[in-house]
Amino acid sequence: MIRGLYTSATGMLAAQTQSEIIGDNVANVKTPGYKEKLASNVSFPSMLIERMGGNQATEAVQIGGLGTGVGVDRTVQSTIQGALETTGVKTDLALTSPGYFTVQTPGGDRYTRDGRFQLDANGMLQSPDGYALLGENGPIGPLSSEFSVKADGTIMDNGRVVDRLRVAEISADALKREGQSLYSSSQPVQASVATQVLQGSIEASNVDLPGQMVQMMTVMKAYEANQRVIQTQDEMIGKAVNEVGKI
Repeated sequence: MIRGLYTSATGMLAAQTQSEIIGDNVANVKTPGYKEKLASNVSFPSMLIERMGGNQATEAVQIGGLGTGVGVDRTVQSTIQGALETTGVKTDLALTSPGYFTVQTPGGDRYTRDGRFQLDANGMLQSPDGYALLGENGPIGPLSSEFSVKADGTIMDNGRVVDRLRVAEISADALKREGQSLYSSSQPVQASVATQVLQGSIEASNVDLPGQMVQMMTVMKAYEANQRVIQTQDEMIGKAVNEVGKI
């Protein structure tokens, strides 16, 4: 009976973690380049239950398996392409191929799909947070306001090639979100060989809002079901202590 309390409690904790992940996704439904987080559950090791007592000469009778709980195994980023929104702004860039823009931060290179870049006072391309956008030769710029970006990521300005965008290919398992639409990688990254860039557009969040709402309802029902199980078990323990013990 006590083991059942722990099993139900782990179910509630898993549901709570899932609801936090869903809430994070919903909060970023309007964040350009945001990638939906996906969570998967894993069951704890099950136990084989046998009947005890009776004639010791007979073999133990197996009753069946007993689950010991469930937890959130891991979270990964969805790699589904978000919708493309045309802005007409030259500094807005969208990747229509797998990969991530590379920006330079004080903590090292970071990766993003948020293409809302801008020119600073020195004509250098940077992210909304002030991080330099990197090309194959380092920070990109200085540029004039009439620069252009070809589909393969080549940056042109005044008829000359300035640089080519450094686009990194990273597996979903290696991505670690650090906020501000930035990611780091737990594995070495490779340069994309099939970069496709669209200037004057940004990639919207790929969060499926109706799907998130359905998942939230499912998680809430699972949480409430485990809560009722704990209440029932608590009542049973109370009767065992206060009523059965008097007999």
